[in-house]
Amino acid sequence: MRKLLLFYFALLFCSAQSFSQNLDSLYINYFQDTRELPYLHLNKTSFLKGEDIWFQAYVLEQNSNLLHPTTSNLYVTLFDELGNKKEQHLIHIKNGIGYANIPIDSTFTKDDYYIKASTNWMRNFNEDHSFTQKISILSDQKNKSKSLNEEDFFEFKLFPEGGHLLANTINNIGILIKNANNQGVKIKEGKVKTASGEIIAEFETNLLGFSNVNLKIKDNEIYTFEATLSNGTVLNKKTTLPKQTGVTINTLPLDDSFVLNILTNKLSLNQLADKKYRVLIHNTRSFKNIFFDFNRNDLTYALVLPKSELSKGVNIITIFNDNNAPILERLIFNEFVEFDNPLLITNSKAKNDSITTTLTNISNEKIVLSASFLPAETKAYKPNSNIKSQILLNPYIKGVIENPQYYFNNNYKDLDLLLLTQGWSKYSWDNIFNNATEKNYSFENGIDVTATFNKKIKSNQSVLMFSKENNLVRQITNTQTPLILENTFIKKHSTIDFGLRTNDNIFKISPSLSYSNTYINETFNSSNITNDKTIELEVAGFSSIFEDYTLLDEVILGSNKRELENNPYGAVSMLRSAKMENIMIPSGETIIEFLKFKGYGYSTATGFSPRGLISDNRQINSYDSEGAITGTTSASGNEDNEGFKRPTVRVYLDDKEVTFNLWVIENLNTNAVKEVFYGRDPGQLGEVIYIYTLLPQEYASNSSNFSTINFPVGFSTEKQYYSPKYPSYANSTFREFGALSWKPNMVIEANTSKKVTIPIYYQNEIKLFIEGVSESGGLISETQLLNID
Repeated sequence: MRKLLLFYFALLFCSAQSFSQNLDSLYINYFQDTRELPYLHLNKTSFLKGEDIWFQAYVLEQNSNLLHPTTSNLYVTLFDELGNKKEQHLIHIKNGIGYANIPIDSTFTKDDYYIKASTNWMRNFNEDHSFTQKISILSDQKNKSKSLNEEDFFEFKLFPEGGHLLANTINNIGILIKNANNQGVKIKEGKVKTASGEIIAEFETNLLGFSNVNLKIKDNEIYTFEATLSNGTVLNKKTTLPKQTGVTINTLPLDDSFVLNILTNKLSLNQLADKKYRVLIHNTRSFKNIFFDFNRNDLTYALVLPKSELSKGVNIITIFNDNNAPILERLIFNEFVEFDNPLLITNSKAKNDSITTTLTNISNEKIVLSASFLPAETKAYKPNSNIKSQILLNPYIKGVIENPQYYFNNNYKDLDLLLLTQGWSKYSWDNIFNNATEKNYSFENGIDVTATFNKKIKSNQSVLMFSKENNLVRQITNTQTPLILENTFIKKHSTIDFGLRTNDNIFKISPSLSYSNTYINETFNSSNITNDKTIELEVAGFSSIFEDYTLLDEVILGSNKRELENNPYGAVSMLRSAKMENIMIPSGETIIEFLKFKGYGYSTATGFSPRGLISDNRQINSYDSEGAITGTTSASGNEDNEGFKRPTVRVYLDDKEVTFNLWVIENLNTNAVKEVFYGRDPGQLGEVIYIYTLLPQEYASNSSNFSTINFPVGFSTEKQYYSPKYPSYANSTFREFGALSWKPNMVIEANTSKKVTIPIYYQNEIKLFIEGVSESGGLISETQLLNID
């Protein structure tokens, strides 16, 4: 597994190399391995029976914040409220992106489920970076609320900055008040009282239940925080006894910097004098050191941290004492580098019961998006995270974030209150010091299939494998048994035809198959679930979709059924063709060897190069109609306006482009190919190759036989969104819980637009929810109301 190196800057260097070397090495070692951060964008979070859960998976690499280039196997698991596993799906991730759907069928008998996304490799780490989202299956029954005392509905917590109170100094205390549904509560008024009842401070919470108070804490004094709710109910929370000696911190966010105040009291001066402390500012992929000495006079030390010198996003500030023991910790968020929205959304007038929305990428890099279109009155979209909170916040904090979109709308003051109330970060220093990360779980890449034959394959025999669903045509001459097929991406419930070729005859052969990398023993901790105790949900005019209505036909993504005649655009007049019947190939039997024989260059690293290309000096020969060389030109490659290289040879297998996935044809033998077209691309610069394989019925002669084997495991099939036929598009059930459309895997190149047409189903307004990511790791999360004229 590739290791990603970290870097650091010593902002203040005071001959502390030996003091810091050991801790620095431990930190680097703990975070050097790649870590995956998955996020699922669901089209909804509440579903009617008969609908599907449609989702797009994003997997980013934590050390780079880019789409993960090597993740391929993502496990999406459903659990009920008790933590019992219902089902698991394997999603194929390509360049950090994957998408699929899960039907809500009659086996969904519970009201609520939890959907979790993780990988096998993630199980090596102590920190849980998996994605979890609650989903509800709606019925016409009300959820019965429990009878509870008023105070049982609320969580009232106090969070001293750094983790503890220190006597006889100013302490910054974070305040959090939530109801039983884990929702923040805005109070009517708040007071802080001494033991004698004297009011020494007042506070108020924001809409998310957060506040803070700066108090001079006296020795051996306990204070009471009193919160009065809008209905007159009074909640109380007492502080703990403060420490007599030690250090605390008070962080002040400014426009262009953070001021970190390190405070102590008079009683601690002699204990701290001349001791060397460290401020470590870190975020798992980088860290900065500041060292300082306490003197015998000063009670406050102010460190100015320019935002321009900090990493963007979450930074963790940890204070270490002279024994390298962490004693205080605080999370801050640096918005110095703005998370600009590269997306411009416009829509046209409604036409023929549909509307066209234009998504314009105004940035200079490619973006990948997924979009859910719901009625404007929807109550069915309540995710507990968006892609920004999942990638930028969740890896560092332990709790669930309410209304994550709110914090990224320039509400950074409230975001700082959120982080103040989180206490220590998710990363345990005990684990870092002990390097408690064991590599017990592999980094998976596809599925390994082991085929065992009851007879040994002879040297003059070969095994034939065909699967249209898996785009698989392979002839294997390896006589070793069992035969191991590594890193395949076979679809679940697909079929593969096996045959044994002996000379010109094909006979049935039925191997025994076993599989690896298709399942993980995933668990779910139901004790962390926040149960709704007060919500009553009633769906008006409810009718289970699949009981009385039929779904529209589903469409599996891919080309339509291929006719026996192959004729790519322009092939008759522009491209050369070669029918593979009776062709003798001097250089070998694979299609790649055939194309190399025709003059194409090929390497596994760069793919095909045009005919006549000399790799050393990148020159291309030009040919006359007889194939003779008439001249030589430079082949610097095709570049677009942004400098991105485009392939000079594009390759298509059965009309599906495989230019960037040439591994699928590396073992393709010519006897499995019907025809090849090649030459100058009729529509673009460069050259093009079209390869058409024989259909199973064409490959099999009268003397051939194949056995068909169904694969019970494998990757989920990517399907095109289809909408169920709702009982009504006018009633409140559809307006509040129905869906209009779902658009995954929308790739929009730099400074270009994409038009999306969706049905409006008699709606006056549509709410659009978009999540996405850019090539450089920029995160996109947008909600927009579309008016229908």
